[in-house]
Amino acid sequence: MKRYLSLFTHRTRSLWVVPTVVAALSVVLAACGGSTTTAAPTPTAAPTTAPTPTPTPTPVVANVKMVEKVPGHYSFDPPMLMVKVGTQVVWTNASDAPHTVTSDTGVFNSPNKLKQNDTFMFTFTTAGTFAYHCNVHPYMKATIVVS
Repeated sequence: MKRYLSLFTHRTRSLWVVPTVVAALSVVLAACGGSTTTAAPTPTAAPTTAPTPTPTPTPVVANVKMVEKVPGHYSFDPPMLMVKVGTQVVWTNASDAPHTVTSDTGVFNSPNKLKQNDTFMFTFTTAGTFAYHCNVHPYMKATIVVS
């Protein structure tokens, strides 16, 4: 009987070894993230966003024309213009005679005589009152007030 008990104990121990090993392997596999047959994770692309362009401020433009209101008498139209700092003023010769745009204080000057439909542009970057005239017709006077 002793031998029978010894055999029974040996076999019972053997039966416990298999489930213990299986349980231990399950714990190890679970700690490693599961079974070894899982697929590798699919990489996801980062969402793409188009760069937001910095808006370019549209320059403010004011227009002045050189006109002939009375035959043989020329003038700047308007004779007084009020604008904000940063405004670009465009002078256009709308008459058939040549003209200049000449600052009384030398701040701006058209480079030459403007023929019919020619333009001259200047951007006012500081506040102030700017008187100007035409060198060809000295009676043509006007003022730009910049605030």
